Amino acid sequence: MSKLTLISIVLLGLGLALWAGYAAQGSYVDEDGILQEPFHLLALGWLFVLAGAVTLASALVVRIIKKWKTSK
Repeated sequence: MSKLTLISIVLLGLGLALWAGYAAQGSYVDEDGILQEPFHLLALGWLFVLAGAVTLASALVVRIIKKWKTSK
């Protein structure tokens, strides 16, 4: 397993953990009528998942290019 693949798996795992934290914490309306929710966990989760997807795609491209060069 290459370093890029490992990094992408870690990033995807962190993103999923942040989404799970958002779901576990939940949201509520306080006594002043203001919605309280951990929105930052949702946004950071998307950031990490997208970064993991881009890293995984680049790892696949690197692997395909290396196979293509060695087959010649």
